[in-house]
Amino acid sequence: MKSWEAASLSSGSAVHTDPDPIGRTGSVTISGSRDVDRETARHLFEQHLSSLLHQGRTWLVAGGRGIDQWAIEWLGEQNESCWAVVPYALHDQPSSVQTSLAQVERVIELQLPRRASAGAFRNRYMVDLSQIVFGFWTGKGGGTIKTLRHALRKRKEVHGVPVSNADSPQ
Repeated sequence: MKSWEAASLSSGSAVHTDPDPIGRTGSVTISGSRDVDRETARHLFEQHLSSLLHQGRTWLVAGGRGIDQWAIEWLGEQNESCWAVVPYALHDQPSSVQTSLAQVERVIELQLPRRASAGAFRNRYMVDLSQIVFGFWTGKGGGTIKTLRHALRKRKEVHGVPVSNADSPQ
């Protein structure tokens, strides 16, 4: 951990850090590619996440486009507790995701310095809070794969789900 990351956490800059609901119920992190369409994502969630619903879990997402926004929508329809973890402050998030973030139960604002590594740190933070990690990956970008690798190193239950156009329901 870099010094600024440790300072950010030790200074209490995260807005919500109450781990109690997470510790009691077993939380699940959902990570994934930004280029997954809504229909494909919903199909994958029904296939891979349905068995974990209605067990009092807390679901953690990053709050970006693609898998994150579709997970927020789908989990809301299932009346599940969904939290978003953002690397900066809520008001610093792009307007394109503000609507999705308004739908979650809680937003954890890490208020990290603006660095290229802030997203990776946010993903590791989510993994560290979770018992189960799902990664839905199209093969583009590296954030999802890095998140899954971190989860494996932390000995979490990990589910890597490759996503292709063939995953869309016909």
